[in-house]
Amino acid sequence: MGAELPMVLGKNLVGIYLYGSLTQAAFNPKRSDVDAIVVTTRALTTREFRAVGRWLRRRAAANPLGRRLQLSFLIKNRILTPGAPSCLYQFGRLVRRRSDGNPIIWLNVLESGIVLAGPPARSFVPPISDAMLNAALKRELNYLRREIITKSRSRWRNVGFYRIYAVLTVCRILYSLRTRTVPSKATAARWAIDRLPANHRRLIRRALQAHNGGGSTALRVADIAGLIEFAEPIVSAASAPS
Repeated sequence: MGAELPMVLGKNLVGIYLYGSLTQAAFNPKRSDVDAIVVTTRALTTREFRAVGRWLRRRAAANPLGRRLQLSFLIKNRILTPGAPSCLYQFGRLVRRRSDGNPIIWLNVLESGIVLAGPPARSFVPPISDAMLNAALKRELNYLRREIITKSRSRWRNVGFYRIYAVLTVCRILYSLRTRTVPSKATAARWAIDRLPANHRRLIRRALQAHNGGGSTALRVADIAGLIEFAEPIVSAASAPS
């Protein structure tokens, strides 16, 4: 990827940054995504968008891991700007969308990311304040609330792997709120098992076992909703104006 995308994007490419489980010694070859950010100087033109799409289809056809790529295409001077033009490759599709300006992924990149092309991320990523991180963590928790609790026609609520993802993501939100770092899901789950009230620990243990491929994915929605509702006042208090 670090050698081929520069040929596709030419001078528009700033850099490519790998992050997530692959850089945190937490990659599961059977189920983990390959997460990366592609930073460009400007939004992709129609020609570039189509060329990138063709390249991604070839990658997916040639390599099973290519089908698990999750790439965000962000503009260098707007990487933390909500609503900025961006593109996302996920589940085998490249689409144009609006960025949510998420600082969580950049904190992840800065802590443990790998540069595949371009300058170090620290050379252009703006400072990430506590207020920015707290607001982003609250947004993440709200996304989970919508899919698990409030959205009547959620496409994810009854999907086993999403239920596991929801539990482990709540753990990671609470971990990041406390430590200002972004761990792997497994690290966050083990941390939460040691610290959260006993009534949530069994759910987290089951989610962690399923995440590691050793347990059932049949987690109860009511239990997940209870964990989200436990986390909400903690996250809201941290993100409230001082």
